Amino acid sequence: MKVLAITHFYPPEPGAGATRVASLVRALAAADHDVTVLTSFPSFPSGVFTERQRPAKVEINGRVRTVRLFSLLFPNIPGSRLLHWLSAGLAAAIYAIGTRERYDVVIISSPPITLALPGLVAALRHGAKLVVDVRDVFPDIAVAMGAWKRNGLLARAVELLVRVLYGRAALIAAVTPTAIEQIAARGVDRERLLLARNAAERDASVVEVPQKHNDGFTAIYAGNLGLATDVDVLIDAAVLVANDNIKIEIVGDGAQKHRVRERVHSERIFNVAIIGGLPRRDAMAMVAGADVSIIPLRKGIEESVPTKLYDALSVGCPVVVVAAGEAEREGTSLGAYCTPPGDAPALAAQLRQLAVLDKAALRALGASGKACVEKRADRAGIMEVLAARIGSLV
Repeated sequence: MKVLAITHFYPPEPGAGATRVASLVRALAAADHDVTVLTSFPSFPSGVFTERQRPAKVEINGRVRTVRLFSLLFPNIPGSRLLHWLSAGLAAAIYAIGTRERYDVVIISSPPITLALPGLVAALRHGAKLVVDVRDVFPDIAVAMGAWKRNGLLARAVELLVRVLYGRAALIAAVTPTAIEQIAARGVDRERLLLARNAAERDASVVEVPQKHNDGFTAIYAGNLGLATDVDVLIDAAVLVANDNIKIEIVGDGAQKHRVRERVHSERIFNVAIIGGLPRRDAMAMVAGADVSIIPLRKGIEESVPTKLYDALSVGCPVVVVAAGEAEREGTSLGAYCTPPGDAPALAAQLRQLAVLDKAALRALGASGKACVEKRADRAGIMEVLAARIGSLV
């Protein structure tokens, strides 16, 4: 069959969204389906295009054709991210309407929820089955983060949009049981729902040479510095362990990077290093060489399980999850340590307990977590199941 996959995030961009979609596309191509990926020019997470835009750019790799479309992006201007998403969605909708290709299945990956409209348009235009891959449920996640009010105009408008989207979809995949329940509560038949968890990449996370760190105990956060990440709990905990020979490294880019860098500088916090964004392989090498990886979510976000949990465990790094809900449950099942969200003293206490262990004990903890991930959280296998379900729709 012919598949049109509409996504805002796609390699060479790093991050959970890009790697998840790429894994699904590989699984579909391996099942002998022709896939067209409709996406934007790379700009995540820096918020700046990494190559010169043109109206469209086509890349072909076997059965996968990637079409990158022009969109608007004005860095450091309020509302620029929303404008970027809207313009990218409009470009995708225009392409779907105008293309001479005919597609059997249309897949959208959300967030951003702005892809709902081009997904609906494309499915209608081609008479195609619609598949929605949900990484965060809207408007629920925005309300949980405090960005939207539950009864606000924006939340109500998005609620109406997602109900139309879910009603049209032939299959909806979601990453956590909580997300499945949130979608089912909107009247979606469970026969159209599939749990397809986040997981570790089978090959992309392999690190041959871990990056060496300085002497002492190194805790690391590696990932997007978006609004769902509680970066402040890392800094608050660093202050509490400043005299314990414990250092916290923050690797990544995103909306909070400049604010976090300014806080570390203004408060003169000497045991926090802001390293910035790195290519995925380099970032994973740093995680592999650290003593522990910290996965912090903001208080109130209980339906999400960050992919970085699986990534860290897959390279043999012990993990401390600073979250509640799904992330805490999944972390516990994979052998991670867990502390309450936003609780810097609890995180500091956990870091002190780990810091007294010798390197051999830490490596043993990491090896145990890696074995758990390899046994039950392999993304390629999960995407193969999802691809098979999609193939059965036509």
